[in-house]
Parts: sequence; C-alpha cells; structure tokens
Amino acid sequence: MTLTLALFMGGSQAFGIERDAVNQKITSLLQNKAYQGMEMSIHVYSLKKDAPVFSKEEHKILKPASNLKLVTTLAALKYLGADYKFKTKLYTDGKIEGDTLKGNLYIKGFGDPKLVSEQLWFLTNDLKRLGFQKVQGALILDESFFDDKRTVRNGSHGGQRAYDAPLGALSINFNTTAIYVQPGNQVGEPAKVIVDPTHDYIRVINQSKTTAGGKKEILVIRLPKKTHDVILVKGKIPLGAPEKRYYRNISHPLYYAASMFRRFFKEQGISVLGKNRFEATPLTVKEILTYESRPLRILVSDLNKISNNFIAEQILKTMAAELKGTPGSTDKGLTILGEFLKGLGIQNGYTLVNGSGLSYDNKMSAAQLVEVLKYGYREFKLFPEYVSSMGIMGVDGTVKDRLKGTLAAGRIRAKTGSLKGVVALSGYLLTQKQETLAFSMIMNDTKNRDVMMETLQNEILLYLCQLEA
Repeated sequence: MTLTLALFMGGSQAFGIERDAVNQKITSLLQNKAYQGMEMSIHVYSLKKDAPVFSKEEHKILKPASNLKLVTTLAALKYLGADYKFKTKLYTDGKIEGDTLKGNLYIKGFGDPKLVSEQLWFLTNDLKRLGFQKVQGALILDESFFDDKRTVRNGSHGGQRAYDAPLGALSINFNTTAIYVQPGNQVGEPAKVIVDPTHDYIRVINQSKTTAGGKKEILVIRLPKKTHDVILVKGKIPLGAPEKRYYRNISHPLYYAASMFRRFFKEQGISVLGKNRFEATPLTVKEILTYESRPLRILVSDLNKISNNFIAEQILKTMAAELKGTPGSTDKGLTILGEFLKGLGIQNGYTLVNGSGLSYDNKMSAAQLVEVLKYGYREFKLFPEYVSSMGIMGVDGTVKDRLKGTLAAGRIRAKTGSLKGVVALSGYLLTQKQETLAFSMIMNDTKNRDVMMETLQNEILLYLCQLEA
C-alpha cells in the first residue's frame, strides 16, 4: 500500500483540497520517475461547473480495453431503449392434434445474450402449457437474425476461454460450459469431472489421477469435433484438494443449443422424434410462442459490472439488425457506434473494431470517453440505467476490491478496462463536497506494469474525492 492510500484508510471524511492544489498534487504524482515510459491519457471534468478539473494528454489516442463498453452500452440504451427485450420465438409448420405436434418445431433466436438454463426452463414450461408432449417432425434452429461470423477482431485467434465465446443469434449460456474437477475418493483414482449444465454436447476424456499429495497440476482442454466438443482433463490432483471450476467456450453454438433444448424438453415430458436441422424459418409457419428476455436496463448491468464481452458483442449485432436490417453484423454495429460518436462531436481519431474492447486495435482518448460520459449524464432517459450499470467502487463488479475502506468507496461508479499492458478506468465520481465529475484514465505500458498503473489511478481518485467546491 502506498503512503497516499494509507492516509485515506479508516474513515469516510478527509480534509478538502482546493482545485489548484488537487491539480498540483496529481501533476506531482505523475512526475514520479517510477512511471516513466507509461503512456497516459487523463481527463477529469466537472459536470456541475461544466469545466475541466484536470487533464494530461487528454487527446492522446490509446488502447481503452473494456472502457469501450461504455460506448456500446450508451448507444444501445439510446437506440434500442432501456425497455428493449430480446425475443426467442417458436413456430411450427404443422398443427397440434391431441398430445402430438404433427410437424416441425422451429426455434428462432433474436440475439438474446442471456438465454441461460434458468430461462430455458421457463420457456419450456410455457411450451408445455400448449398441450403437446410429442413432436413428430424435426427440431429446426434458426440464427439468421445475425450473420454467420462467430468471432470478432480481437487478436485472440479463437481461444477456448469463456471471455472469447463464439457469437450467434441463438446462443445458450453465453456459449460456454463449466467443468468442475474434484479429487477422486482415493489415491490412484481419476479425478471426478462434472460438466455443468448437464447435456450430451460435451464428451469427457478423463486422463487425470488423484495423488497422495504434492501440487495440483490439472489441465482442462476443449477439443472441437464436427458436431460436439471433447473436454480433455489431464494431470494430477492431491487427495483432499478443493474443487476447482473451469469455464470453457463451446465450438458449435447450434449443436449446443439443440442439446440444451432437448434436455429441457425431456425434463418436461416433451419428445422430438425428428433430427436436428439448422436453417432459416420459412414465412409460411405459424408462431406458437414468444419468450422475452429481461429488459436491456438489467442486461447492461451484467454487461458492465462483470465486463461480459459476449453480452457486448451480442448487443452490438442486435443494434445492427434492428437499425440497419438483418442479418445483424459487427460491421453494421460499428457503423452505428460511429454515427453515435459523430453526434457527440467525435468524428475522427478513434478506431473501433468490436463492441467489447477485447482488442489492442481499439483506440480512443480520455477526452473522447469523457464526452460519452457527459452525454450520458445529461440525458435523463439514459442516465439512471447507464450509471447503475457500472461497478460501485469498493462494493461490486470489477472494482469490488479497489479502494475499500477509503473515502472513495461508494463514491465512484466506473468501468474498468484491462488487457496485458493496458489499464483503463472511466466513470463518475462524487466528491466530498457533492460535486459530480466525469473522468477517464487510460494507461498503456509496454513494460506491463499493470499493478502500478492501477495503484496510480487509485491515488488520483482519492485526490479527486477531496476536491473542494
């Protein structure tokens, strides 16, 4: 802990500092030789006085990482509306006779980024009330609301981590699955491997072993196959070691979705006799059920507090489909973000390649992000949902463990941005004198001094909290 942070621990009040003194303290802090070589773009703006408070190379274009989600979120709230709900629709080309649907069952996705197991239960329960228990035809899944590009430009080269899951208009559980690994019952036995939720899309190959002691050395590898994924678990786990959870994305969203739908149908006593098919829904079919997501005002909180890349990209493609026509694409979505920024007077200098910020190719300045924050603050219809989507410093989200027990805790709503060598933080701050500030701090460092950059940001925030009116 630095001396500056230590001085602010243990109390909610601190002596105020005049504006010039705050400016001088932050300037002096940034001149520390320890920070040489770091690139910074910092801009702090008083929303009460409509004037800058502090700036350092505020127009410098740097990598903002997930701070870009603040742009995607605000554009979505503006263009889709806080009450927007994502739909999943079910259709048939047949008719219900007794307990049998004589025809095919179509399921069309419209981009719901949070169609998870709990929602599938509700959807299936609604379907059950229609009265049939058997589908004579095929289960046909339709994701034509989006284009067929599963990935966005992010430099990850199709990794298997959950944060890099493939996209799709009909996606279940963020297109991820959880794998739990526990020690076996005795030494020499394989580890216990549990896939959650249960489904037949994942096949497990368990090459692990329970040992008497030593270090846990478990590898969980997702191996893509033509119509399913294999989870290979190998390595050693000591007897008595705690369970560990691993998240992996899946390779084939539609095969995964089909497996999950069939699982929930079976639990409700509904069987589909035909095979799975993946194709567009014809215009001649009859709609039999529409399931709606929670409103966007709720989903953007999940997006920003935990920095969910999948939700951001799904929302971007949904905006594209709704505003520019189907199929929704990342490129169309980026055009919308460009139009949004142009409306704020931001016409050039930035580079956007996706909606989540998961790329070193995204570029923005602190001044540009503060313009976005200023617009969000001044639009009453947008601000409540916008600010509540951000993490509360020292309380929740990705800033839960920052500045706990200091003057800043609870006074700041912010979005973090993190890549290797990139630490960004943007949001709103309420000073001790009840003055609201919009701020953005983007820091890039080729030496990857990420912890040092985060600590520096924390110290700046503490000085800003003391700002006198």
